[in-house]
Amino acid sequence: MTGHEHLAAESPSDAYTDRCRLLLRVAYPPRFLHARGEEFLGTLLDLAEPDRSLPDLRTVLNVLRAGAAWRLRERPPLWRWLCYRLFGKRLPLHYRRWVRDDVRGRFFLLRLLGTWTFLVFLPYTLVDGLGLIGEPGSWGLKVGALLGACMTAIASRRRIRRDLLAKHRFNSNGTPIAP
Repeated sequence: MTGHEHLAAESPSDAYTDRCRLLLRVAYPPRFLHARGEEFLGTLLDLAEPDRSLPDLRTVLNVLRAGAAWRLRERPPLWRWLCYRLFGKRLPLHYRRWVRDDVRGRFFLLRLLGTWTFLVFLPYTLVDGLGLIGEPGSWGLKVGALLGACMTAIASRRRIRRDLLAKHRFNSNGTPIAP
C-alpha cells in the first residue's frame, strides 16, 4: 500500500481529527495541551461540519490567534525576559512554567544565541563599523568572538539548561523540586 492509498482509505473524521491535533500542537505549548488538549479537541470536533477532512480557514485562524494570545499572556514582561535571557536572572515564580517550557524547548540554544547576537553582538558591530567608538576593528576578530561564544554555548548547553531549571526550582528532567 502506497502513502496515497493510505490517505485515501482514511475516513474524513480521522483526517479532521489529525489536522486538529496538528493545529493545536502548532498553536499551543505542550503544557496547555497536556492540561486541556483533549477538551479543546473535543470542542473542535463537536463544532465541525460533517464529512470535513480539514478545518475551515476561520477556525484555523481563530485557534492560532487564541494560541498566540495565550502564549503572550504567559510570557514575562520584556525587561524581565531580557534579564533572564541575557544574564540568566531568575524570573518570578509566576513564570516558572514558562521557563521550563523555554529551557526544555527544541530550539532553546538557538533562541539564546540569537538573543545575544541581535542584542549584543550586532549593535556593537554596527556602532564599531560606523566608527562611533574609535577606529573600526577587525571583522575577523568579531566573527571569531561570535564563533567562540557559539562553541562555548554548545559545549555547555547541558549545564546552562540544568542551572536555569535549578534556579527556577526544577530538576534537570523538568519535574518540580519537592519542598
